[in-house]
Amino acid sequence: MTTTTDLHWKRILAGGIAPHAISITLLIVVIIGYTFLVSFATGGEPDPGSMQQFNTVSGTQLFPIVTILLTVPTAAWVVKRVDSQTAVLHGLAVGILAGLLGLGFGALDLLMVARFGATVLAGVLGAKLAPAFFSE
Repeated sequence: MTTTTDLHWKRILAGGIAPHAISITLLIVVIIGYTFLVSFATGGEPDPGSMQQFNTVSGTQLFPIVTILLTVPTAAWVVKRVDSQTAVLHGLAVGILAGLLGLGFGALDLLMVARFGATVLAGVLGAKLAPAFFSE
């Protein structure tokens, strides 16, 4: 029987926060890069309407997908140094934490519940794929 003391909580915390931190950083880099690209292409200031549309699409559609995808390798990283019997539980904990953090980035609707479920599944998938990520 696994108890909560068997879990590596610091690694779970880092693994749950990392997908969001990396996604936010990538989102900022993409928006800044797109702004520079449009500025140089047009030879002036970019159209505020098109910039707003790009920012909205990248923030509301790309950010959650990237976060879910990044949950897989971060969960695998968390599971890398744990007992194989608690690996799936660690991945589940990472997915739940990342999913709960994701709830703060939008309205609580059916799509958000689906994203939460996908993030939890990504954590479990990362735990299952950890040997493939870190084979020696």
